[in-house]
Amino acid sequence: MTEFPMHIGVERVTENEDGSATYTFHMSDKASEEMQQLGLKLILYCGVAKVDIEDAFASILERGEYLSQEPPEGEE
Repeated sequence: MTEFPMHIGVERVTENEDGSATYTFHMSDKASEEMQQLGLKLILYCGVAKVDIEDAFASILERGEYLSQEPPEGEE
């Protein structure tokens, strides 16, 4: 049997009264280690660049929205 190097899955989603949701995840030990490393790397990069983490997240989401848009006619 081949074992995947990492596994992340949603275990439970709880909808809150204010409209938000709380997610509970399960993951392999390797995935947990990788997530911790990526989180620390994000924090350090934001600190060095003097960028608020929430601004970094907003920038990522804005880029995704931009990339998903159709190019204007005549531009490709």
